[in-house]
Amino acid sequence: MEVFLDYCMSYCCMCCSCFCPRDFDDDLYEPLLLEEERTAVNELLNYLNREYEEKPVLSKDRQHALSILTYSHNEDLQRSAALCLAELSERLQQPIPMELMEPLIVLLESRDIETQKAASLAISNLTLYGPDSNKVTIMQSGAIHVLIRLLKSPSREIQCNACGCITTLATTDVNKREIVRCGGIPSLIKLARSQDLSVKRNAAGALLNLTHVESNRSALVSAGAVQLFIDLLDTNDTDVQYYCAAAISNMAVDETHRATVVREGNHKVLTVLIRLLQSPSDKVKCQACFALRNLASDETNQVAIVEMGALPYLQNIMQASEDETMAAAIAALRNLSIHKANEKLIIEKGFLVDLNRILHEPLLWDAHCHAAGTVRNLAAGSQANVIVEQGVLDSLIFVFLQTTSPVSVQAEITAAMAVMGSNESARKRLTNGGTGKILSRLVSLAVNSTHSEVQYNSAGTIGQMLSADLTSDLISTNQSGIMTYLHQFLESVDPAFVHIALWTIMQLLNDPGFHAAFDSSELPHRIEDILKSSLPSQIKHLARTVLAK
Repeated sequence: MEVFLDYCMSYCCMCCSCFCPRDFDDDLYEPLLLEEERTAVNELLNYLNREYEEKPVLSKDRQHALSILTYSHNEDLQRSAALCLAELSERLQQPIPMELMEPLIVLLESRDIETQKAASLAISNLTLYGPDSNKVTIMQSGAIHVLIRLLKSPSREIQCNACGCITTLATTDVNKREIVRCGGIPSLIKLARSQDLSVKRNAAGALLNLTHVESNRSALVSAGAVQLFIDLLDTNDTDVQYYCAAAISNMAVDETHRATVVREGNHKVLTVLIRLLQSPSDKVKCQACFALRNLASDETNQVAIVEMGALPYLQNIMQASEDETMAAAIAALRNLSIHKANEKLIIEKGFLVDLNRILHEPLLWDAHCHAAGTVRNLAAGSQANVIVEQGVLDSLIFVFLQTTSPVSVQAEITAAMAVMGSNESARKRLTNGGTGKILSRLVSLAVNSTHSEVQYNSAGTIGQMLSADLTSDLISTNQSGIMTYLHQFLESVDPAFVHIALWTIMQLLNDPGFHAAFDSSELPHRIEDILKSSLPSQIKHLARTVLAK
């Protein structure tokens, strides 16, 4: 602000009585400032002096004054306009009008490096501190083309400002695609290798934001961004490490790009990410976990990550980290537990003890989701007995019976219980535990849940429990709810729901009380309708078997 005032004061004084000019011959020199330029300077000077401590408002008159200075042939006045905008930009809360963008773009394209510095800072602040509508206005004005050109500026300050602005603009999918379409990737990649840490950070942050859009990822791969991200994981700056680990995580969502990420550097990325699990920064550890989780969607990586020694570091994070980072570590463990070759080592390292503890900690819903998913994977292998013996099934039941758990947790817990239900010891624990609350809760979810996966998993678990000889008292107590969800499932357009309903009815008909209720209900008529439907032949065969029983 002081710099701007100095400029304005000097030019105003030259044009008024407080300045004593040297003697010149008449008509040889024009006034240093045109009348409208002097008026514009005075308008902005008075405005800034008067309203500096207030929230600034750019009226039409003030916008006009800025335009006059911008289009002046006097470079110092152009610089003053840019400095004024830079000063106001941090505090300006009103949406910028399109009329302001044209002079701002002119200032960005100025031949004067100081004017570009101030103008690039102004537009960066307007995106960062102003309302979201500023981003729309800036993109619609075409300023993104100028910003991308400024990435090639010899000034690191301008590079940093332009990168920061592009990073903030790249928060909507439309803008992210447009930045790529306008050719922003190559310059951002080059700047991400800058020796200037601020430039490197901003460029890496901008590239991270671009990875969130699936259609951008191929362009990033083609431009060499994957190798860049891997190389920058080795930097000493935690912000850059965070951005690049998160970018790799996003890239690894796609199967094709996962292979590219691992192939670059001959598995170097796995080694570096595992090393980052020991970072003193929780946010870096968190993103390293997510990156390993996504890379572990491939079978070969699941084995390689364990063989490279990731498990002890994941366990350390689960035992002593912030909640989000702990959940990320369990998410990585979950994908590693898919491979049968990893099951034994996961059990031997004592991960079930940690999962037990975490499942009993309140409100850690993300962690509970991934813990249940891990248990499900291990149970689907050959570890169901160990899971029961070490009390992990009891911990799942503990979470399951909490009615405040979100749908995402219900889906994972019921899926794990359904898989565990194929084990005899687990079936007995589900049937006899909770004094009937488990069955009642399952029936309630099968009837009332708005999430189809929760409904299906609950019905599947009930079916498993029936094979463990549920008592007639339990069936009778829940008979109304059972009849309701069976009717709903039989009317479903999803053959899987129809099939599980018929399979459940087959088992329930062994109970005399249910058999009588079934015979007097609408269920037999609904099953007869199934025989006339276009459902698969195996479902119709099961329907005939039910009716004949």
